[in-house]
Amino acid sequence: MEKLYAFITLVIIYVPIIFLIKRCKKKVFKVIFIVLAIISSPVIYLTIWFNFPYYYLAPFEGRVIDADTKQPIEGAAVLAVYNRCIPSVQGIISFSIDAQETLTDNKGEFKIPEVRMWFGGNPRSPQEQNLTIFKPEYGVFPDHARSSAGGESKTWPPPKKYIVYELPKLKTREERRSNLPMRPNIPDEKMKIFTRLLNEERTSLGYSTKY
Repeated sequence: MEKLYAFITLVIIYVPIIFLIKRCKKKVFKVIFIVLAIISSPVIYLTIWFNFPYYYLAPFEGRVIDADTKQPIEGAAVLAVYNRCIPSVQGIISFSIDAQETLTDNKGEFKIPEVRMWFGGNPRSPQEQNLTIFKPEYGVFPDHARSSAGGESKTWPPPKKYIVYELPKLKTREERRSNLPMRPNIPDEKMKIFTRLLNEERTSLGYSTKY
């Protein structure tokens, strides 16, 4: 769909150029216009495709393993939250505008896709993104002190890079109670997997309230 929009924009740009070529009476100028149009068309198309304002969500991929045994953790929720930053008199204000989520497979691996969309629900792309990885009975990433991102920043793990994330196994109910993650301020339909696992852990720990 994005390529179609770029093509339509290109056609709109070239309609007046074609009109000028037809109206031009001197053959030599017609030839010059046609040659310039042919040469410039791929350049204009690529410029539109790569620079025209569109909605973009960065991809993430990696593997989640047990911090102690180094074995893969299957069925962990991986939630990517995308934030927009705006300047204010108090400094930079960051707020969540979108999210994507998935589950780790039997190898502990996950992949959150790249999103490119023109004229999306939000007029501007987010400027930063972060990950939350959660499975009942494990320390949540990035909040637990023993969770890690393979040497990368836990707060802002780089997108488009395969990273091995480690989560520690929690041994007591007290550890599990203090490990419950906060839900980000995004619509419920954007974090169904994350919410389901969080509710499972809350129920297991004896909490009556659910999200």
